Amino acid sequence: MFTRNSTAEPKPLEPLKTNSNAPLNMAPQQRRSGPSDTGNKSVISNDLKIIGQGLKIISQGTLQVDGEVEGDVAGSEVIIGEQGKVTGTVAAERVIVRGKISGVIRGMTVALQSSARVEGDIHHMSLAIEQGAEFDGRCRRPADASELNLDLEGAPGNGNGGNPRPNM
Repeated sequence: MFTRNSTAEPKPLEPLKTNSNAPLNMAPQQRRSGPSDTGNKSVISNDLKIIGQGLKIISQGTLQVDGEVEGDVAGSEVIIGEQGKVTGTVAAERVIVRGKISGVIRGMTVALQSSARVEGDIHHMSLAIEQGAEFDGRCRRPADASELNLDLEGAPGNGNGGNPRPNM
């Protein structure tokens, strides 16, 4: 699928040079804990536009969308950046929206920040909407968290990346 035009081999990595005056027992940097504690973060940059019939993007860690995706997106944590746009279902333990979503959001905790624009339903256990955020749809809190169906791997794709207004 992808080919490399260059025949040049990459340079081998060189070990880091340490300052002889620095103490050897320096503490490692602390990482934040939470659903994305796996240390994995994937970014869909603002110069990318991903389109596909029945497309599903699934991350094991944090997924940040700064570009445009026409399809379903899932991860342990999904962040839609201010320039990000998703047309489809967004499912994660934690969903933070700063950009635009046209479709269903499913998350244990969902936060719509002031720049968020959401058109579609939100299924959540915890929902926060900042002043200035735009939300056109219905929000539903199920009686049991297992009803959220956060796993997109078994969910069938419908071609348009998710229906923002499902018939009930």
